[in-house]
Amino acid sequence: MIGIWGNYASQFLSAVGWLIMLIFAIPITVWPFKWAKLVGWEVPQQTHLALYFGRCLGCVAIAVALFSIFAAKNNLVQPFYFKFLIFIWTSMVILHIYGAIKKIQPKLETYEIGFWSGLVLITLFFWPNVPA
Repeated sequence: MIGIWGNYASQFLSAVGWLIMLIFAIPITVWPFKWAKLVGWEVPQQTHLALYFGRCLGCVAIAVALFSIFAAKNNLVQPFYFKFLIFIWTSMVILHIYGAIKKIQPKLETYEIGFWSGLVLITLFFWPNVPA
């Protein structure tokens, strides 16, 4: 099961990188409040801190996306990068479960538990067939 599509690890990393960049990283960096409203968050009246954190998260996401694209071209770093992605995806599952239990997030964020869990599985399927 792990690595059943490992021959396509490079294509997977490239696709993940570009999708993160276009769907999440750039929008949250440039338009953090539009993104937040689209997802269902209330935007506070005092916005400086939220704007700062939204843009910080966007910059981190841009780095994750760019390095995914770089890792797609280097088989030697792919095992490390897959471990890195599994950690991020798993952390997001835990974060969204916590938010759902506490009832402190919009419904769409709760539905993301399935999305992030799916990314964990898909990432395992594309685990690279190169020595670690």
